[in-house]
Amino acid sequence: MNERKLVFVVDAMYGNLAKKLRLFGYDSLYYANIDDDKILQIARDEDRILLTNDVALVKRSLKQNVKTVQITKKDELEQILEINQKYNLGKCVVTSNNSRCPLCNGMLHKIQKDLIVTQVPEGVLKQTNEFWTCENCKKIYWEGTHIKNLQRFVSRLNELL
Repeated sequence: MNERKLVFVVDAMYGNLAKKLRLFGYDSLYYANIDDDKILQIARDEDRILLTNDVALVKRSLKQNVKTVQITKKDELEQILEINQKYNLGKCVVTSNNSRCPLCNGMLHKIQKDLIVTQVPEGVLKQTNEFWTCENCKKIYWEGTHIKNLQRFVSRLNELL
């Protein structure tokens, strides 16, 4: 893993990729609607790596010395491998200690179960003891069945990294 954690700004076409990177702990800005000038400004001003498939945007970014990865694959696993080819991501891990909110990119923090009993379905409360909340959007997370699917994705990815 790099000493300085990589940070990204992700083009509007890649919302799911941004969510995966956030779950892996990478600070990944994503805007559903953003013009090229603005995304380039963010990448340049915040020293973020631009992820895009827009050939014209890639050319502009390179002229402005903005770090860029041109995404050419449709499959998310292959997209992450494309990023890894240029910037060594190392093994990807999803843990409560490093994941960011997939919705807003905020940091996740453990929260006591008794503080969220009115915000979580009763069945989840009965089956789950550990919860996390986003410091920005306040969404509450727990390990559900989606985590098993994500862990399978991570296992396949790490075999290829």
